[in-house]
Amino acid sequence: MYRIEFSGCLTTLLILFLILFLIKELWWLIVGIIIILIVLYYARLIYKIFFIKETIEKETSQPKMGEVYKVCPYCNTKVKVTAATCPVCKHALN
Repeated sequence: MYRIEFSGCLTTLLILFLILFLIKELWWLIVGIIIILIVLYYARLIYKIFFIKETIEKETSQPKMGEVYKVCPYCNTKVKVTAATCPVCKHALN
């Protein structure tokens, strides 16, 4: 039996040619994946901005002057007396 041995340089060149062939033939797939990754990155960023904005609004929704309130025993947030749960930590206030 004969053994075929490739030197490191030849193997590297073959792998390089294979990669170049795949890039040439599947360029639309690579561009599509890059576009999808960019869209997912910005979608996640926009979602975080809106989610954080909503959370901050809930945390800073303090009662107005003159309103009666109670303090949540779990997070020490001022909550309206009529509230059944804390808007920040979601624990029951009964």
